[in-house]
Amino acid sequence: MARYITHPSARSFVGGGIVAGILGGLLFGAFLFVVGLARYPTTYQVIASGILGRIALTTTQFAWVGIAVHFAIAIVAAILYAYGAQMTGLLGRPMLGGTIFGIVANAVMDAVVYARGLAPLPTTWHDIGIQAVAHVLFFGIPVAWYLSRYERVPVPYS
Repeated sequence: MARYITHPSARSFVGGGIVAGILGGLLFGAFLFVVGLARYPTTYQVIASGILGRIALTTTQFAWVGIAVHFAIAIVAAILYAYGAQMTGLLGRPMLGGTIFGIVANAVMDAVVYARGLAPLPTTWHDIGIQAVAHVLFFGIPVAWYLSRYERVPVPYS
């Protein structure tokens, strides 16, 4: 089994963060749609209303703005995770790093969404648990897994 190091050019995780953010955004969104916690186009209109205001809720034409915002947030979060994980040594530990990242992403999302009044507060432990599990399993861990393998170079044993 080979050991791996991060290639010096990988110090800039922007490219990997873009791919990881898209991956995490797709998996997270797909999970929410499959289990019925999100509906198209309403979910994306609500996301768009976070920056455009209530006008985004009036027509489905604003759903594309919500999609763009959803993926922009996912990409920025993935890039921030890449740099933070590299500094803390979690880059090579995607399960631990992804779990922590997913919990933090969930907390930040909750703070923004509920503070702006974009969604009602969850009323049951089930709802809180589903959100946390979705952020950990379908966003945090996939992003961390991808970034842990981004531009790794095999190193022969010495």
